[in-house]
Amino acid sequence: MLETRFRMLALLVMLPCSSVLLAEPPTVDYLFPAGGQQGETVEVTASGAFSNWPAMVWTDRLGVEFQPQKEKGKLKAAIAADAQPGVYWLRLVDAEGASSLRPFVVGMLAEVSEKEPNDDPDAPQSLAQSATVNGRLEKRGDVDTYAIELKEGQTLVASMRANTQLGSPVDAVLQFCTEDGFVLLQNDDERGFDPLLIVSAPRDGVFLVRTFGFPATPNSTIGFAGAENYVYRLTITNGAFVDHTLPLAAARGKETTLRLAGWNLPKEIAELTLPADAENSEAIVSHGALANSLPLVQTSHPLLIADDKATPAEPQAIELPCVVSGAIRQRRQAHAFAFDAAKGQKLSFQIESRSLGYPLDPLLIMTDETGKIYSEVDDTGRESRDATLNFTAPADGRFILVVRDLHDRGGPRFAYRLTCEEQTPDFNLTLAGGEFTLAAGKTLEIPVTVERLLGLKDEITVVAESLPEGVAAEAVVSQGSGDTSKSVKLKLTAAADAKPASGVLRIVGRAGDTQKPASFSLADMGVSQTAAWLTVTTAK
Repeated sequence: MLETRFRMLALLVMLPCSSVLLAEPPTVDYLFPAGGQQGETVEVTASGAFSNWPAMVWTDRLGVEFQPQKEKGKLKAAIAADAQPGVYWLRLVDAEGASSLRPFVVGMLAEVSEKEPNDDPDAPQSLAQSATVNGRLEKRGDVDTYAIELKEGQTLVASMRANTQLGSPVDAVLQFCTEDGFVLLQNDDERGFDPLLIVSAPRDGVFLVRTFGFPATPNSTIGFAGAENYVYRLTITNGAFVDHTLPLAAARGKETTLRLAGWNLPKEIAELTLPADAENSEAIVSHGALANSLPLVQTSHPLLIADDKATPAEPQAIELPCVVSGAIRQRRQAHAFAFDAAKGQKLSFQIESRSLGYPLDPLLIMTDETGKIYSEVDDTGRESRDATLNFTAPADGRFILVVRDLHDRGGPRFAYRLTCEEQTPDFNLTLAGGEFTLAAGKTLEIPVTVERLLGLKDEITVVAESLPEGVAAEAVVSQGSGDTSKSVKLKLTAAADAKPASGVLRIVGRAGDTQKPASFSLADMGVSQTAAWLTVTTAK
């Protein structure tokens, strides 16, 4: 149903057309500000190139309406009071094509715009209350400083989102300072390249939160870096802030009760119940008393919480499939899970922590009940600190999976999500990009990379859905055997009289009972999306 609603929104976009325009499609490098508060209307600047203005705006869900303004690149974002918090993905669209997806974040706190000059500790920008600051380190040597008054013992949370959520090319640093600029605490790279500060006020008084940055891709710069696209959202609060939940997932189609972990959490929201949702891939943890929200993946597997007392000597019994959530809270701590398997049974254990923004560097160890080690897995691939352990039971019996930090560290944020299931032959489809243009009377070939996993031998049929009137595509079949990665070409043909159109293009693969959408990467943000876009233009 939700997918249908997205398609309807996309196909209802009306585009300004001109037979004499032969221009480039819009491009968007970044948005500033990159978000706003529920119930507010925000003036947003889209930085990029716009040959045809005004452009229309498409978003991946309801809750925010963008209206182009007279000035090129200017948008007005009307955020509904009941808009779901979190990231909204948007595109700018005109008759020539569409921009890549960019994030716009709906927040829960009051929003404040950075005001220069605020570099000097003697002249910081004062915050009267908890707020999310929309700012940027816009020039070399830029340092942004914010002042907030605290009572002794109050816990301050300063949470920056820049590189990991907005794709800003900055490796930012946060400092907590006395009013005269003495640094009490500093943080860097707590969540990818984004910092997070948690500090207890040592006394009553005014304190400073200061930020500066370096290039996320190192270069010859010596000193603090800055540029117009060094955009950030910095939440500074002494209110309730959620870091993770147990379980660290939601049950698809069922209510899910969560234990919240974070800072300044009142007793009345120590537990929250998420409503049943069978439509979306994610559930959002939010509450009026919270300063932030948290996305959770939805799963059909049973949800379990790790017992902190479960050790290799006395492991916690589990039945597969399941998703286990836990936190390695102390140094040298390990969680252990015992399960039964039959000889030859192929099982998979995938643990996520770093990819979710937590500091655990997971190590998975598979043993039998005597402690004999069958397998150890640290990082999976060159890019990931998380791990996947594939295991074939050598005999009928009980086996033990041990989870610990590679360096025997631990702490309140060392949370993880462990998915335990049988290995199932599978596949992935990927696209090189997410935006395509097809002229009337022409043909477009879209390469689709087919990755076969765990020995999948079935035919994979690749089809295009949501095609506009006048555009056709024949299904293509990937004939494969075993673990292979190769490309097929999906051919789209537009009739000579095809009318201009623009909308979501969904490319899907089917193998047996399995159906999966093709995805494309937003490399600067480290995420993948499935809502590709097709623009049909008049014949050139």
